[in-house]
Amino acid sequence: MKTSTRPVKDSLRWMRLVSGQHPVPIAQSPREEVFRRDQMVLYRYQRETPATHPVPVLMVYSLINRPAILDLSPGRSVVQHLLSRGFEVYLIDWGVPTVLDQQLDLDAYLNVFLRMMVRETCRHAGTPQVTLFGYCMGGTMAAMYAALHPRRVNSLLLLGAPFHFRSEELLYRWGCDAQFFDPARLVEACGNAPPWAFDGFTLLKLDQKAPRMISLYDNIQDSTYVENHLAMEQWINDNIPMAGAVYREFLLACFHDNLLIHGRLHVGGRRVDLSSIECPALIVTGGADHLVPPETSEPVAEVLPDAEVVRFPSGHIGLSVSGAAHRKLWPAACDWLTRVQPIRNEQPVG
Repeated sequence: MKTSTRPVKDSLRWMRLVSGQHPVPIAQSPREEVFRRDQMVLYRYQRETPATHPVPVLMVYSLINRPAILDLSPGRSVVQHLLSRGFEVYLIDWGVPTVLDQQLDLDAYLNVFLRMMVRETCRHAGTPQVTLFGYCMGGTMAAMYAALHPRRVNSLLLLGAPFHFRSEELLYRWGCDAQFFDPARLVEACGNAPPWAFDGFTLLKLDQKAPRMISLYDNIQDSTYVENHLAMEQWINDNIPMAGAVYREFLLACFHDNLLIHGRLHVGGRRVDLSSIECPALIVTGGADHLVPPETSEPVAEVLPDAEVVRFPSGHIGLSVSGAAHRKLWPAACDWLTRVQPIRNEQPVG
């Protein structure tokens, strides 16, 4: 009687996969570099046909991790969804801070770097304004920028972005309490917040690690499932440092003191007044998001003069990569973007 070797082969392959020995390509949509400032780069994604919308979409990702999650893989790419709906799409890659960047604070990131990237996007696209699409901390920063520099912003799409830093989720119960966490001490010891400072995000749902590994084994023969799993794990484990000053300032002002939602945050000597943002805003939250739960994101709609809220049944990362999000959420989000800006049929400028 012959014994099948399939379980043995599957087990060996599974062990190679979970040990990180099989990297997969991610963020493969063609793009061109249109501007660079030190380690920060502005990219424009290439289109096969002229854009049909006059206002370019500038994607602002968090200072944590890399922005590849917005273009993870074919069929799970927000970038490709926007391109297919006729938008010009630009992306800021903040790069990896070095020891020379320890003193970069919110003033530098908002009033120098983001302001510069918006200006260069407008120059390259030949338009006076952009749609700012911010994800996670990038969404918080995009709204701050819009409050400080409203003339450049046509509309805001804020995806899983926190504004009211109070929740019963563990991240906020610990991160908002100086008794448990003092970001100033970490910066004093390390200069920049090191990549391992963000490993705790995965530990918040540690009980889900084993089921994911079991599911990978159960689907080891499904190449699409395996590729998607590896792409996600590769992105999750690719943490980068954050400039020490902005790390300390953001956590103390927002997490500890919750200044932003109450209009008491000052950046570069100016008050960040979210109620002064007059452009349309779409607030997208994840109903099962434990990192930026709805109660931390949706209250901003009560502050912004022109805001809509969409709560989608997914977690934080699922908002950008889940199959359900690409079937339902992103068609609706693109419809909203289309409504808030006119359509053009002529060749775009720039």
